Amino acid sequence: MERYTLLVVARTQQLAVRLQKALDGDRFLIRWVSCTSRALEMDLDNPSLLLVDLPPSGGGRSVARLKRRYDAPVLAMSWMGQPLPEEVDASIPRLHHMEQLVDLIETTLIKHSSQVIHAEGMSLDTEARRLQVNGSLYQLRPIGSQILAVLMAEAGNVIPRDELFRRVWNTDDGDTSRALDVHIAYLRSELESDPRRPQMILTERGVGYRLCPPA
Repeated sequence: MERYTLLVVARTQQLAVRLQKALDGDRFLIRWVSCTSRALEMDLDNPSLLLVDLPPSGGGRSVARLKRRYDAPVLAMSWMGQPLPEEVDASIPRLHHMEQLVDLIETTLIKHSSQVIHAEGMSLDTEARRLQVNGSLYQLRPIGSQILAVLMAEAGNVIPRDELFRRVWNTDDGDTSRALDVHIAYLRSELESDPRRPQMILTERGVGYRLCPPA
């Protein structure tokens, strides 16, 4: 599995330390610098993600300089009501739960990754939204591709409904529209030989969904 490099630009090291504890060390390498100028001077291949703690003044110039230096998505931690620089790809309020930040990191990486996600017998190009299942090719819709990317990244594990919805739609408002069920039904209609009796995308009643890759 690919190991992601997260470059954390924050005044103190506290955020990097918390991420080190919250993220899987086999999948994530955390690098921390205290300011933009130090980030620009680093001898570092392109990171997978830039996590920037924006100053109250805005930070637009700093983000623009980072984007010129690194070809990577920017996830910004912002103050309430703060306008975001146009180069920011995703944002989260400074007052957040670590679980929310971890979910947003995963979602941002999936959305901006040029890499192919693999599970047994399955390969998903997240940029082209092209899925290969045992030699058969499928062109997925944007939301369907994002849902499947999350399920494939944790194949065999049950993903709770609320977590899956949050990671795909980037919101904690809840799945009030039942949109998740609609897109799951679409994926089953595309991938399952009998969508009424799914063998690949399984429902764990009262919990969520689990991907069982084909034999």
